[in-house]
Amino acid sequence: MPLTYSVQEDSLLLTVSGGLSIFQAAERKPELLHALTMVQPRVVLDLAGVDEIDTAGIQLLLLLRRELAERGRQLEIGAYSPAVVAALDLLQLHERFSPADALLLPAGEDA
Repeated sequence: MPLTYSVQEDSLLLTVSGGLSIFQAAERKPELLHALTMVQPRVVLDLAGVDEIDTAGIQLLLLLRRELAERGRQLEIGAYSPAVVAALDLLQLHERFSPADALLLPAGEDA
């Protein structure tokens, strides 16, 4: 399933569902990088629907983050699936995608 884009004030919301692994990497890369053509200063990823992610998917997220930062824009993850949380835990990459004061919780869980 392709990414869906929506604009909310100064933010671009990207909703990703399905797999974000090596098997989808070639398809997902241009979809994710399309966000670079949009003008909103902040890009928020909704990854609550991601049921599978591996290091290829993490690399795509890091690429998007780097490319946005080079353009003076910000990337945040607004919602996490358990698969995304597990991958970020394994690779110790929480701080790369979360605001410093945010609490990392899977989608649907409360503190």
